[in-house]
Amino acid sequence: MAKELILSGRVQGVFCRNYCSKIGIKLGIKGSATNLSDGTVQVLLLCDDKMVKTYVKTLKENTFNLRFYGQIKNVEIHNYSGSIKGDYTF
Repeated sequence: MAKELILSGRVQGVFCRNYCSKIGIKLGIKGSATNLSDGTVQVLLLCDDKMVKTYVKTLKENTFNLRFYGQIKNVEIHNYSGSIKGDYTF
């Protein structure tokens, strides 16, 4: 089942969508990242729950030492049944 992550904190204008995309590629996850009008970033992932946990942990810890100038303060996780599309598709 697909998952929707809503990232909040300082996540727009700081390479967050690119950062999310690169982590997804490195972990072999299909998905997308999109800025939302409320200042959050929506990440859609097509993977199992174990990989969602790995993805979130990697986002927070920047395990791959990727360029990201923001700060993710909170990650909400929801089930998602729509199509996987967005600004940055990976």
